[in-house]
Amino acid sequence: MNSELILVDDDDVLLVIFEKMIHKVDPGIKLIPFNSGKKALSYLSTIPESGTNRYLLVDINLKDMSGWDFLNELVERKDKFSKVILITSSVNSSNPITAKKYVPVIGFFEKPLTFEIIHQILNLIGQNSTEKKE
Repeated sequence: MNSELILVDDDDVLLVIFEKMIHKVDPGIKLIPFNSGKKALSYLSTIPESGTNRYLLVDINLKDMSGWDFLNELVERKDKFSKVILITSSVNSSNPITAKKYVPVIGFFEKPLTFEIIHQILNLIGQNSTEKKE
């Protein structure tokens, strides 16, 4: 896969673990980690819209903002190219239902992330990257 995956999780240890797991499954994927939703949004605002999708793996429970706040910001910016995969350790049954209300969300997974889930995430990105772009 020749894609970029932006990781957003406030747990630095988990970020390292996610990076290692993802690279074990796909050593060629470019990973950009952020331990803050605000830092990730700031980074996204510096990238020119190229017409290709960007993929973000975002934890719902961040210290500086919730994943829902993060999504609301993407929607408010009218960001058509960021595709979000939400992850959470929360057992709140309304989370997957809420996630479906956001156009940028292409997937939802519960932690802990296993190699099986990493494969599912990368397959999801692969399927979305081959779909016709707007």
